[in-house]
Amino acid sequence: MMKSKHTTFAFILGIYSICHPIFGVAQSEMDLLLEEKRNETVEVETEDKLKGLSFTDIITGKAEEVKKEDEVKIDANANANESWLKSLFKHGKKELIEKDKDKDDDFEVKKDSLVQKSNAAYFDISGVKLRMSPKEVESILLKQGYKKIVETMEIPNFIEWRAEELCKLNGVVGFERLNVCAIRIAQHHGYQFVEKQVFNRYLTKETIEINFTSSFTDNMSYRIHYKSNIPMSKSKASKNVYINNIKVFDFWRRIDLKYGRPDNTTEVKWGMGGKKPYLQAKTGELELMDPLLIGLDSSRMFNEDSRLANTEYYTF
Repeated sequence: MMKSKHTTFAFILGIYSICHPIFGVAQSEMDLLLEEKRNETVEVETEDKLKGLSFTDIITGKAEEVKKEDEVKIDANANANESWLKSLFKHGKKELIEKDKDKDDDFEVKKDSLVQKSNAAYFDISGVKLRMSPKEVESILLKQGYKKIVETMEIPNFIEWRAEELCKLNGVVGFERLNVCAIRIAQHHGYQFVEKQVFNRYLTKETIEINFTSSFTDNMSYRIHYKSNIPMSKSKASKNVYINNIKVFDFWRRIDLKYGRPDNTTEVKWGMGGKKPYLQAKTGELELMDPLLIGLDSSRMFNEDSRLANTEYYTF
């Protein structure tokens, strides 16, 4: 029982060795333990194979072939690629980017075409998904203990400016009166929409900010930004560094369990590429984004602006 606890503790220290020099020795010990465990497994397999060989097989050299094959396995285990999460902690983002730059572009294209990527359109953050309405988002987060602290309303600029001009033509004067008049016209025609909502969960110090498209695309969520406000100590004391590392490790462990391995381990990004939805993560933060939806919203506003371009100022 005591051995299991020591092994778990050594594993945690190993993961965080890159965050502080005090963990360097633990990292080395962990690597040695893992390598010895893999080699022991291969050696047991080798013994089992040798037991099944006949006297003739041993004389003809088949036993030596079995040993050589398993020696290759041990070398392969020692040089096996680390997981994306361990690589992220051990090497850091800068080194991973430099490695990717050295790779052949054609090889990367072929590799990407063979790998099945994640469809981030189906991802969620605390149950909130892309293309949800403000009411759906609010309903989901309130049930989880979040409280809405901000909700901003917006009107597309070209609609507001045209409405103000219309109010002026009808005799409305004064900045505040023009503003109220323009808002009423926009509301009457359904142009005012919920631009942003911010929710806070005070118990766990978490904040979720959601941005919405205009009414031209049914006022749907196109960006969901999660941020953990959990305090991190700036002290260099061993205890504080250890506690900080535990918090960081737990964050990335939960990311791995929920979303799996990123499609782009350099940027820590899930998605099918291009303008399709993606999820991007960094310590304590998540961003779920739909570039296609915001692009569609801008396009529809441009078309509406072009449609309203004809004025009634001229009669010739």
